[in-house]
Amino acid sequence: GDPTVEDYVIKIDRNTGSVITEWDLKNTLDENRTTWTGTVLSSPIDWFHGNGLIEDEDENIIVTGRTQGAVKYDKNKNLKWIVATHNGWDTSRLGTFPNQFLLQPLDANDQPITDTSVLNGHTNHPDFEWPWYPHAPKLMPNGNLILFDNGDNRNYSTAIKYSRAVEYEIDEQNMTIKQVWSYGKANGLETYSRIVSDVDYLADKDNVLFSPGFGINEFGLINGGVIQEIDYSTKAKVFEALINPSAGTFLAFTRTERMHIYNSVSYTH
Repeated sequence: GDPTVEDYVIKIDRNTGSVITEWDLKNTLDENRTTWTGTVLSSPIDWFHGNGLIEDEDENIIVTGRTQGAVKYDKNKNLKWIVATHNGWDTSRLGTFPNQFLLQPLDANDQPITDTSVLNGHTNHPDFEWPWYPHAPKLMPNGNLILFDNGDNRNYSTAIKYSRAVEYEIDEQNMTIKQVWSYGKANGLETYSRIVSDVDYLADKDNVLFSPGFGINEFGLINGGVIQEIDYSTKAKVFEALINPSAGTFLAFTRTERMHIYNSVSYTH
């Protein structure tokens, strides 16, 4: 019944179909924040554009919103933190202040980054960049958050074009965030995808699956995407596949997964 879209998370019992928990993001975030978009989108308003969701073992959820950032809630619908630039946050629909949940970025020496230009996203710090229009949040075995940083409208500019896989260490007690690993910035247009896309950490190989899903510029392509498997330690590329449409057609992929070709099967004779 709300004149908005893509701003709910609903947990449903698979057996009964009943709703267990419902998160209306307008109750805790600022639906009128247009810092990243510069304008209120046409009705129905797609102010958050939820595109990725995970649940941890404690039933907390992390959801990415293309035009707001990444946010974490507990199972009781309490907002825990926000990964996004600090500017433009006002009150929620219930009158709460989401800016109290913004994280303080740290440099490589664990010192707070206090430059307001960095905090608000106008410039980057050598040790830290915010994710822009993110997708595909995942939790790594060490508890860190990894996601696909698309980079659309990065630093409020359409001229800066690169996408990244980025890993953040988040300290919920001290409300800090530290960038500990990233890949893709040096590739520029070769792996830039302003929409969709995916990233996965492959624990069995200690590799990262980096998948810009649309519009990459490799070999002059304007559509399609690329899948790269990256050695986490060295950032060397160990696998690559270009996923290209035929001329005049459109192709985009939102997720990729590494799966074993053969499953282990036990036979009884």
